[in-house]
Amino acid sequence: MSQQEQPEPIKYGDILPVSGELASKPVAMKDAAALQSAESRVVGETTQEVGAAAIIPLLHSAAALNESRGAVERDQMTDVVRERGVEVREEVGAGGAAIVTQKVGGEVVAQYAHPGKGKSNTAPDLSSPC
Repeated sequence: MSQQEQPEPIKYGDILPVSGELASKPVAMKDAAALQSAESRVVGETTQEVGAAAIIPLLHSAAALNESRGAVERDQMTDVVRERGVEVREEVGAGGAAIVTQKVGGEVVAQYAHPGKGKSNTAPDLSSPC
């Protein structure tokens, strides 16, 4: 009886338009949690919308599947996130709309208009050592 192969983990490049080192990394729950925390500090909430604003639920789902497959551990953080962190920035765009940009490991993973107050604010991930 042959041993079944373990399915490949879901990597950032499988679900997001990223390249380089980040694209080959499996999505981990602590990565999603770090981005969610940064977004909450900047925007005041975590978006649950569709499109680019749904990046955090997408990362949570991918990380949960990776955990269930045994590809990552619950307390694991991708080395790119641990070393380069995550960042969420909210800036005033055209017409006063708030534009939220989310970065993981220095790469932009999402950018969307947020019906916020149109303030300029940034929150780097504070859980990463510098």
